[in-house]
Amino acid sequence: MKLIKILLLSLLFNLKLLSAQSSDLGTIHSYGLSFTGSYEYEEPDLMHLRSGLAAKGDKLQNLGFLYNFKKSRLNNEYLNEFEFDISYQLMNQSYWSNGTGTLDDNKVRIFNSRILYGSQYSKKLMLKSGIGFRRLYHYWQNRNTTTGHYGYDREQDYVFIPFIAELDAPIPELKLKGKLKLEFDHIFSGKNTSYLAYLGGSNKDLVFTNNDGYIWKVSYETKYKDFILEPYYEFMSVEDSTLDSGSYEPSNTTKEFGLKLSKLFSGKREIVDNFKTSFENDEYYFGIKTLHSKVESGFYNPTGNASIDEKDFGYAIVSGTSLIKDYNNKPIDLNLEFSFNQFGESATVCDNGDTLTTDGRYLSGNYSSGTVLTCNSDNNLLVIDSYSTSVGLNSKYFIQKNGIFLSATLGIHKWDQSETDFIPGNNFNTTDYSGIDNFYSIGFGMDQNNLSFGIERSKHDMYYDATSKSFYARYNF
Repeated sequence: MKLIKILLLSLLFNLKLLSAQSSDLGTIHSYGLSFTGSYEYEEPDLMHLRSGLAAKGDKLQNLGFLYNFKKSRLNNEYLNEFEFDISYQLMNQSYWSNGTGTLDDNKVRIFNSRILYGSQYSKKLMLKSGIGFRRLYHYWQNRNTTTGHYGYDREQDYVFIPFIAELDAPIPELKLKGKLKLEFDHIFSGKNTSYLAYLGGSNKDLVFTNNDGYIWKVSYETKYKDFILEPYYEFMSVEDSTLDSGSYEPSNTTKEFGLKLSKLFSGKREIVDNFKTSFENDEYYFGIKTLHSKVESGFYNPTGNASIDEKDFGYAIVSGTSLIKDYNNKPIDLNLEFSFNQFGESATVCDNGDTLTTDGRYLSGNYSSGTVLTCNSDNNLLVIDSYSTSVGLNSKYFIQKNGIFLSATLGIHKWDQSETDFIPGNNFNTTDYSGIDNFYSIGFGMDQNNLSFGIERSKHDMYYDATSKSFYARYNF
């Protein structure tokens, strides 16, 4: 809590009220299409769905329809904007499962809608929030997998609260005048329905509740005359569902990237000057990190063919804003930094008769530290997937005038991990862990014009802790 207060006080200290700007007022509509480059739904090492370039079937039958409405107006001399949008995606997906075979060319429909309201907080930055709804429907009824298992229709409904930052982010080196959009959606209501009753007999429709999840979205919107071009990336994570008749929906993730193309149709618009903003500070950055992480597995002393691989590659999406330049007249900059982190997988494999020793964390602590566990099947696989969303105070100390600096970041992160124990052709078990803990990183880098490059070493406390080495590149707007 002390860290949160420090971050908030630092941010408030840097705000300068009531600066004057200019912008457009009125209404604007846009209609467009979206094209899915890749769509990956994953229930770790149990089942996955692929669409676009990742699909094994038709890779091109993926198209979406878009509509967006915005109306901006002045309220007490502040610029506010109402926004409403909907999208409808048509996809063909390929299905794979460790136990029920494969099935290509599965028809899927996805509907999204949001109602948003926000304010222009600075010359570059608008913040929005509201309510959103997502529905996904799989058409699998009366179809059979390669192993003869029957398919069934499946519906997923999620309601979420979006938190959006829209940043005017020109890139003069590429002659682009674009807008960077960063969005975090908190899923607070989820309902999943598996329509099994059509199979007859004792089969019935199953209804599950998933009320814990989030979505990260990032896109870059650029205009040419009345056309909008917007590449995008989305990541969604949902925890285990409730039980229905002994069944449940396991924790899952979805990764998607693609391209949106829209045409603008303006209503009555006018340019206004001298509206108020909340602060003048307008220095931001956005970047990507490559992570080489080690995520603890909680096992040691493998025997026989057993192996423990705790290292994997991951990535992070990073954004931040300047809080203070030249702190106390010293070459020290302070930034408020946000990040989405994907740490990769930690994998443990063993065959029948192999043994492993646990440190007491496996299966939520069901076994005491030092217990020797014996695998009772070949190809027994235990996978730990780890993700987090972080906020921290980043400091940079410049040691030379040519832009070389030392850096350190201290903050908190909301993390989630899934521990999936799978025996092929037999059964699986997923245990989810989540929480809020501290993290830190240290490193060095160099500023070169609008670009920053650097190397860091970080430690993220979780149920299974992660240490990472990373290389990052950032662009300063």
